[in-house]
Amino acid sequence: MTAEPRIIKKYANRRLYDTGSSQSITLQDVRDLVGTGHHVQVVEAKTGRDVTRSVLLQIVADQELLGRPVLSNEFLESMIRVSSNPMRDLTRGYLERVMTHIESQQDSVERAWASTLKSSGLEDLGNVSPLAPFRQFQKKMFELWSAALTPSLRDDPPADPEEEEKRGS
Repeated sequence: MTAEPRIIKKYANRRLYDTGSSQSITLQDVRDLVGTGHHVQVVEAKTGRDVTRSVLLQIVADQELLGRPVLSNEFLESMIRVSSNPMRDLTRGYLERVMTHIESQQDSVERAWASTLKSSGLEDLGNVSPLAPFRQFQKKMFELWSAALTPSLRDDPPADPEEEEKRGS
């Protein structure tokens, strides 16, 4: 994971511009950046106001509505109930720790995969990492999950959003 956030500018016409790669991007691209471990910060191009939270929520909402939902109705109802009482801050901290723990389990899975390959005599695959098949599987699953996302995440960006902003679009 990268420590410095990738700065994304959001224009009034809802277009996104990645300042790191100097190109227009889509919500799907932002989702892919986050999925591969990058931190992002989305700012309004005109005011500099941080709108990261609303963009990330939009991505999650689109995934939940049109992909395979991760959050059950019961969980969403509980979130609404908790967010309207004094337990809100405690709940946020707890959920952040749970998600960090889930991410950290990936290392355990990779070690178990490597151990299984080693015990089956497949660890010596030449110059190929013993975790390559697992990482390839992981990448394929991420791509398949991404393919189920909405067309709203796949809108084609303009060639140059700054020019479009200047024209008043």
